[in-house]
Amino acid sequence: MDVGVAIMNLIARKKLEIFIEANALAAVEEMLSQAGFKGWSVFESVEGSGAHGRWRQTGIGEAPAYLIVTIGNDAAAERALSWLGDHFKTYPGVAAVTDVSVMRGERF
Repeated sequence: MDVGVAIMNLIARKKLEIFIEANALAAVEEMLSQAGFKGWSVFESVEGSGAHGRWRQTGIGEAPAYLIVTIGNDAAAERALSWLGDHFKTYPGVAAVTDVSVMRGERF
């Protein structure tokens, strides 16, 4: 495959990575749908370190944390980030947005 042809077929999109607690999952998924995202992936029981130190999911008496990854156009990303900005005033979570180039851009 000619790399130049592949690069010419790339479309600019936005990737959102949203880290939330379990109680927010349904609301965030509904928002993504309403914002115009065509799909997303949800990863359960993420672990890491942050402002309050390291944390791990033990699976004993705790709700999981989730990482949601989605790719969409600029307008969908703007709507989602606006909603998340309001949501994070009350509930914990983090969102990151990245410029990406994707093949098959019509799917996003």
